[in-house]
Amino acid sequence: MGAAADTPDQRLREYQRLFQRALASRERRPEGVVFRFRAGTGMREAIESLARREAACCGFLDHRVETAYGQVIWTTTNPLTGEERAAVDIFLDALHHLPDHPRLGHRRPLRTLAARGVEVDAAPRDRLELRR
Repeated sequence: MGAAADTPDQRLREYQRLFQRALASRERRPEGVVFRFRAGTGMREAIESLARREAACCGFLDHRVETAYGQVIWTTTNPLTGEERAAVDIFLDALHHLPDHPRLGHRRPLRTLAARGVEVDAAPRDRLELRR
């Protein structure tokens, strides 16, 4: 996890701005997480930009952004299987709970992962590596 042009903290701050501005709902499905945002000027572009950076950071996830029913829908799914899937599912649980923790850096989700048995190596600071 580290090919993104920005840091995890920068992306988390952008998530929080998007959540505060337009989050309509979220859903944790067995295969992933769905965030629905109210469509507005520049909203799809902002979400697509963040999704591209997440894909650069976390290439083990699939991201899809679409517009339907006056909403921008961002779906993040886990294509992995076996033990790797279990570690990524824990990561998706933390992603689903991001709106519950406004203004926190990436350390809170990392603590959540660690509590569930996923070792996170955050050195250097702009890269993350998950290990089960």
